[in-house]
Amino acid sequence: MSQPFSENQELVSDLVACQLVIKQILDVIDVIAPVEVRDKMSGQLKNIDFATHPAGQDPVTRRAIEKAIALIDLKFDRAGQP
Repeated sequence: MSQPFSENQELVSDLVACQLVIKQILDVIDVIAPVEVRDKMSGQLKNIDFATHPAGQDPVTRRAIEKAIALIDLKFDRAGQP
C-alpha cells in the first residue's frame, strides 16, 4: 500500500487534476461552441472589475482569473490558426 501524501503533495495532485479537467472542458468547448461563445467567456472574465469585485481582494483568485483568461485566449487562438 502506498504512503499517504503530504499536504503539499495532495495540493499538487489536486492542481494537476484540475488542470486535466480544465483541458478536457476547453477541448469540448472548442468542438461545440461557436466563436461568439468563446469570445463571451473570455470577455466576461476580462470585464471583472477588481476594484469592486470580491475576487480582486484575493491575489491568488485574481491570478487564477488572469490565467483562465490567458488559457481561453491561447487555446482558441491556436485552434483558429491553420
